[in-house]
Amino acid sequence: MNAAPSLADCVAALEARRRALCEEMHDYGTPVPACDADFNAMVAERAEISAALTRLAPLARGEVHVPHPREDH
Repeated sequence: MNAAPSLADCVAALEARRRALCEEMHDYGTPVPACDADFNAMVAERAEISAALTRLAPLARGEVHVPHPREDH
């Protein structure tokens, strides 16, 4: 059985996807504002990934303690 991915693995995967999206958007032709569904979808996905990375940052830096269900609080 494979172990679940670590938080660092998840953050690295999100960062890699964000970089790939940025490269794809850079290479994309000039979009027509509000009319280019593919480009708009990439912008939305990049925003979601950036927001997720922002929310995960304190946890990834060890600034937040997530108690184990069996720990005393």
